[in-house]
Amino acid sequence: MISMKRILTLALAGLLTACTSQISINDVLPQQELDRTIYLRGDFTLWDAEPQYQFMSVGPALYQAEVKFSTPGKVYEFKIADADFSEGYNCGYSDAQPAGQKLTLGQPVIADCNTIYNYFSFTPAIKGTYIVSIDYGDYDKPQVTITKK
Repeated sequence: MISMKRILTLALAGLLTACTSQISINDVLPQQELDRTIYLRGDFTLWDAEPQYQFMSVGPALYQAEVKFSTPGKVYEFKIADADFSEGYNCGYSDAQPAGQKLTLGQPVIADCNTIYNYFSFTPAIKGTYIVSIDYGDYDKPQVTITKK
């Protein structure tokens, strides 16, 4: 037979454990999908929103666009933005992570989607097609990654 003292100890331990577990709001809410079209916009598009650089949904809150970089060693500058560079949809590097301005293959960086002038830069080692991804899994801190196709 279980004593009252043992029951109280187990109940207290369970309560304390529940109070220390960390649950993010992102663990509870579904990942948010964008309500508009976004584009890869940069010096290679004269900063225009061109259909061939439109981001496509490839998974929950994950979007990708392809870009061909034809000059190895050239610094390409770009942002991820809607057609109007609207607030909340004008993504560049975050001032909180200024090293994120210069993208490195396969290394995610946090984007700031309320920035005006903070564009990303990338210098390809070889010419070819690259994939730029933006992951809105954490909508307040989307992550941008570039990979070689």
